[in-house]
Amino acid sequence: MPTVDLQQVFLFAAAAVLVLWAAKWIPTISTHFHLWVESFWMVPSIAVPTSKAEVEDVLDAVKYDPSITSDPGLVPCWDPATMDFLGNVPAMTREDVKRAISKAKAAQSEWSKSKFSKRRTFLRILLKYILENQETICRVSSRDSGKPMVDAAFGEVIVTCEKISWLLAEGERWLAAEERSSGYMMLTKKFYVEYHPVGVVGAIVPWNYPFHNILNPLLAAVFSGNAIVIKVSEYASWSANYFGRIISAALLAAGAPLDLVQIVTGYGEVGNALVEGGVDKLIFVGSTSVGRKVMEAASKTLTPVVLELGGKDPFIVCDDADIEQALAVGLRGVFQSCGQNCTNAERFIVHTKVYDRFCNGAAEVVKRIRVSSPLHSKYSVDCGAI
Repeated sequence: MPTVDLQQVFLFAAAAVLVLWAAKWIPTISTHFHLWVESFWMVPSIAVPTSKAEVEDVLDAVKYDPSITSDPGLVPCWDPATMDFLGNVPAMTREDVKRAISKAKAAQSEWSKSKFSKRRTFLRILLKYILENQETICRVSSRDSGKPMVDAAFGEVIVTCEKISWLLAEGERWLAAEERSSGYMMLTKKFYVEYHPVGVVGAIVPWNYPFHNILNPLLAAVFSGNAIVIKVSEYASWSANYFGRIISAALLAAGAPLDLVQIVTGYGEVGNALVEGGVDKLIFVGSTSVGRKVMEAASKTLTPVVLELGGKDPFIVCDDADIEQALAVGLRGVFQSCGQNCTNAERFIVHTKVYDRFCNGAAEVVKRIRVSSPLHSKYSVDCGAI
């Protein structure tokens, strides 16, 4: 009877385990090493010019009077906390929007062939600038929306940086081709799902997070090889000027087409022109009523639509809830960014057993809330303009 060399068996088993481990982890290790090598080299810095209103907390400005009829070709901009007049931006026409889409299409045809390393360079340049200029970005967001600086730090800067970091680490992997089972009828074939850029993305965004609402659709679209045309709210158009300069400087430094990102300003007809102007995909963030109109208009051309719509979010407090924690979380949902927040708590449903305790606790917290102009009192404000 032949003998079995246990040492050889163990060595063979160990080698098999090592091969299986390598097959699983080497691609991941290789990817992270590649990303480390990319990020090791110095990320270019960009210089973005700023105005007085973008760098100073207190302005000596003319007050905006909403009772005075403005030029229909302009969008007036003002600080909602102080009513300081910040200037006008163009109320663009349908032809302006068509030209923006046309420019974006031309830029996208080049960008769609770009390597992921170049796309990551663009994101790293943005990230570096954001980290080095957080206070200016927060100030501009605060001045245009009325939110406190701390809300701008969390909702504008930190969230945007997190999304950039995720795309840098994970974006290419999730856009890679994925193999699928061929089934018995197609044993000789291989099947893959591949992800290709859609072309030009149109985005209509609200005013409540001026910086994040521009960067959020932009990051995913551009990293995926698309161009984007963003229609900003008429109530947050002033800040789009500064944020647009940041984006243009980052595109230039990364060697990307400058027309890849277009920002259009104006009223409802500009948004309608974007929906009907020939973009390849639409993103709309706003009210349910307008969302229906966007979907209806897009359906005529079968343009794919992504909708993030408002609701009436309930906050439910059960009889066994930790009331102190419920108060902290619930009231933050009510008053963060003065309630202009997609995770805002708009209805409270409280169990009768804890109803009085919860209401009394809420009243005490609300009495201590500090309301003021966010840039005059800086970091000692809980709520700014409402």
